[in-house]
Amino acid sequence: MRATIREVAEHAGVAPCTVSRVLNDHAADHMRPETKERVLAAIRALDYTPVKAAQRLRRQRTHVLGILVPDITNLYFALLTRGVESVAFERGYTALICDSNHEPEREARYLDMLLAEDVEGVLLVPTGRPDARAMQRLADRGVRVILADRRLDGFPVVEADNRAASQRLGEHLLGLGYARIAYVAGPADVSTAEDRLRGFRDALRHAGKKLASLRLGTFTFESGFQCAREILQREEVDAIVAGNDLMAFGVLRAAEEEGLSVPGDLGVAGFDHVPHVPYATFLRPELTTVEVPVHEMGREAARRLLDGEDGSLRLTTTLVPGGTCIAQRSGK
Repeated sequence: MRATIREVAEHAGVAPCTVSRVLNDHAADHMRPETKERVLAAIRALDYTPVKAAQRLRRQRTHVLGILVPDITNLYFALLTRGVESVAFERGYTALICDSNHEPEREARYLDMLLAEDVEGVLLVPTGRPDARAMQRLADRGVRVILADRRLDGFPVVEADNRAASQRLGEHLLGLGYARIAYVAGPADVSTAEDRLRGFRDALRHAGKKLASLRLGTFTFESGFQCAREILQREEVDAIVAGNDLMAFGVLRAAEEEGLSVPGDLGVAGFDHVPHVPYATFLRPELTTVEVPVHEMGREAARRLLDGEDGSLRLTTTLVPGGTCIAQRSGK
C-alpha cells in the first residue's frame, strides 16, 4: 500500500504542509536546509513519489535516462539508440543502455534495474507485452516511459507509419507482376510486425489476391532463413517479403542454398533500410525495402521524454525500389 503525505510528514517530524512545500519546490527561501533534507529522506524511505513531484525530484538529482531495446546488435535498434543518446547528451543527460535480447523476463529485470538506478525516464522498445508489475512500479515512482517503434496501450509512442508503408510495398510488387507472394512476419504480439503484415494484406486484398504462404519469424536473420527454407521447400512462390531487413537477408541466404537466383527465380523484399548505415548497400542487387527514419525516431522520442510531451507521433517512410524485385515476364 502506497504511503500518504501524512505518513511522510510523521516520519520526518514535520507538518504535512511542509512536505507539500518540498514536493512543489516552494521551500528554497523559507525552510532550513536540514528540514528539507529530512523531508526528502522520508520521501525516499517511504517510497512516496507522486508522478509530477517524482519527475521534478529526479530532474534535480540524477539526469539519467534508461534505454531498453530488444537487440542492440540489430543496426536498426543501434541507430535508434544513437538518436536517443544524442539528444540526452545535448541536454546534459547520461544514458544507460540495456538489451533485452527479445526476452520478456530479461526486459522485466532491466526495468527494475533502471528503477533502482533512479533514472528520470525510460525509452522502451518492448519485446511484446512487458511485465505489467514492472511497468506499474515505474509509474508508482513517477518514472516517465515513452515507447519507440512499438505501441502499447496507455503509453505515448513515436513510430513509423508501418501499415501504410507496407501497403505501398505490396502495391509495388503487384505492379511488377508478382502473383504468388509469401510473407515472413515478425512476432505476433509486436505492433510493428502486425501493422506491416496487415498493410501488405491490404494491398493484396484490394487486388483480389491472398498470400501464397505465411510464416512467423522473430525479426532475426536466423528466423528469416528458417522460414524461407520451409517456404521454398514446400511452396511454389515467385516472391518472399520479410517483415524487416534482417529476415530478408536470411531469405536471400535460403534462396542461395536452394539454388535460386534473385531476382531471376525469386523476388525478395524487406523493411527498414536503415539510412546512413552501409550494410544493406553491400548487397548486389540492392534490396527492395522501405526506409524508416529510425535515427529521427530515437531523437524525437528522447525530446518528448525530456520535455514531458504526452502525445504520440507517426513518422513517414520511403519506398526504396531495389534490384531484388523486377518486372515479371507475362506467364512466368
